[in-house]
Amino acid sequence: MNGYASKKYSEIITFDDDVSGILRTPTCTGCDLDWSCVDTIISKLLFVRNEILKGGAGLAAPQIGFNYPVFIYTPDRTTENLRVVVNPSMIPLDQTCVDGSEACFSLPQQCVKLKRWKKIKVIYQNEKKAWLEDILEGFSAKVFQHEMDHLEGRLIIDHPNADVKKFNLLEEFEAHMKYVHLEDSKSYLAK
Repeated sequence: MNGYASKKYSEIITFDDDVSGILRTPTCTGCDLDWSCVDTIISKLLFVRNEILKGGAGLAAPQIGFNYPVFIYTPDRTTENLRVVVNPSMIPLDQTCVDGSEACFSLPQQCVKLKRWKKIKVIYQNEKKAWLEDILEGFSAKVFQHEMDHLEGRLIIDHPNADVKKFNLLEEFEAHMKYVHLEDSKSYLAK
């Protein structure tokens, strides 16, 4: 099944094979970046997401071996709406949290139920170095926070409220993720 964290993919560092510790190492957000390196990372993120994973809601630089504050995400799981995020920051706009289930390419065949901020304000640079500011909610906010976790050296299993479910059978995982995707689709927004 395309775009699911259903197996170990080439090019993706997983929790089990992270010998360098990059998945648990915070990136330097707000730093002066080498944009030729950023461009290379963006190209590789897009290649891995589109050609190897064949989809997915998001992917962060540490997952492909770069300790840089860069990720890509889509507010509706489509390739057409992919966004490039560099040097991001975010703040919750109120104290409301929502429960949701998430999977991660760095944690194959696992799904984690946890709480995320419902509505966030984000500031980041795009691939053209332009600074953007936006208000995200629903699925967009969930994915943005998930990818921010990667830049902060945190995995979804590290959240204190994480309810981790591991699947031994691929069919069970894929059936569960179809349900998660259906639930997520109810909160797809234009942003």
